[in-house]
Amino acid sequence: MSLLAPKQHQTLEVRVDQKIIQAARLLQCNTLELESEIDQEVAENPALERIETGEEDSAPPQLPVGRGGITRVFDGDFADTDTEVDPIGNAVDQSMTLREYLDRELRAQLPACLHFVAEYILDNLDEHGLLPNFDIDRASLETGASPEEIKEVLEVLQSLEPPGIGARSVQECMLLQLRDLKEQGQGNPLAEQIVQRYFDRLLNPPLRRMARELQTTPSEVEQAIKYIKEALHPYPAYRFRAPWQSISQPSRDVIKPDVIIRRNPEGFEVDVVRPGWLLILSPEWRKLYEDVKKRPSDYPPETVRQVYEYVERAERFLYNLETRYRTLRRIAMAVVSRQFAFIETGSHTYLKPLTRTEIAKELEMHESVVSRAISNKWVLLPNGDLIPFSDFFTPSLSIQQAIQQVVHSEDGHNPYSDDQIAQILYDRWGIRASRRTVVKYRNRLHIPSSRERKRPK
Repeated sequence: MSLLAPKQHQTLEVRVDQKIIQAARLLQCNTLELESEIDQEVAENPALERIETGEEDSAPPQLPVGRGGITRVFDGDFADTDTEVDPIGNAVDQSMTLREYLDRELRAQLPACLHFVAEYILDNLDEHGLLPNFDIDRASLETGASPEEIKEVLEVLQSLEPPGIGARSVQECMLLQLRDLKEQGQGNPLAEQIVQRYFDRLLNPPLRRMARELQTTPSEVEQAIKYIKEALHPYPAYRFRAPWQSISQPSRDVIKPDVIIRRNPEGFEVDVVRPGWLLILSPEWRKLYEDVKKRPSDYPPETVRQVYEYVERAERFLYNLETRYRTLRRIAMAVVSRQFAFIETGSHTYLKPLTRTEIAKELEMHESVVSRAISNKWVLLPNGDLIPFSDFFTPSLSIQQAIQQVVHSEDGHNPYSDDQIAQILYDRWGIRASRRTVVKYRNRLHIPSSRERKRPK
């Protein structure tokens, strides 16, 4: 047989629908990030049209029904016309610094016994959001906490927004940002290798040598370096200030609510914040789409392609926006029903144990959807307090108990890896833990590795 004879190989490749990726990204956006996403989409897609609405309008304009029965899928009018209170305006006055935001998030995600460690680490953050010269052993000596506890708090800090916060060097900051982009489906493995191996050469990169050592082409290396320069920022604190900066208070960082809870005669009602305008499929493009669909031969092929592409892209974006609104509202309403006493009093003393898994089961959705929906979101309570959405969720299990529960529920023929356990801890209970942390506690509990736990079929 000839060694040059052609051979056939079967490969299985998983492709994620772009619609699903976009829906997940929009769901994870907070109010200000969502406005930026919408601005970008409107700029790129002429089939989308933005209609400004006045505050005095008591009802949205009547719009013709588009393809698929879409009438008004993104209504920017969230204001309650029966009240003179402007919750958004009030919330903007309640500005919050980066330090205050990080302190609040860490307190929500860490056990009380580690709050003093979080304060110590935050005290060491410089104006760039980095921890230069931070030494875990020295921190352990000065706080009395174990090195493992210092690492645990540091890992939680580094998981917060903005990406790269709490890094001990610019290189680590960039790697954390690349990891965050990867989790959002926008990763770049080549860029990650370059930052890992050639960080000190980025200002004057030896393209040919790097391409040879990375087994790629100089042009691909050049594109990866361009990606690094455009997608990453060496100082994460600056990325926090930019989206939330207030003109009237340039030295403060402002956070807007994503969900507003109001009192009504029956109890509470939930509003998901939207901008003050309507986003629709342009009537002109809708008419052009119908004409092209009926008589495609009357138009140049390139025109037909563009009309289909822009209109279908617009409808997909509008559908995903409405899905985000419905999902966030359903989760918020479910949380309100569970945490009624806390919302009524505003006192964390009345918070009931609540996990993301419980809400996911009640609403028949995946745990990761709940986690994504509440990530980096803020809720305005009836008493005027602005709190992280994550405050409503109080893990009732310790990390050790949670790991035991995950392992006991796994399929013995296909046990979870440590990375999978870490992801399940976050999806079910909101517990952030790295793979190393899982390994540490698994060993303490004398739980074998996944290879050793695997039972023969």
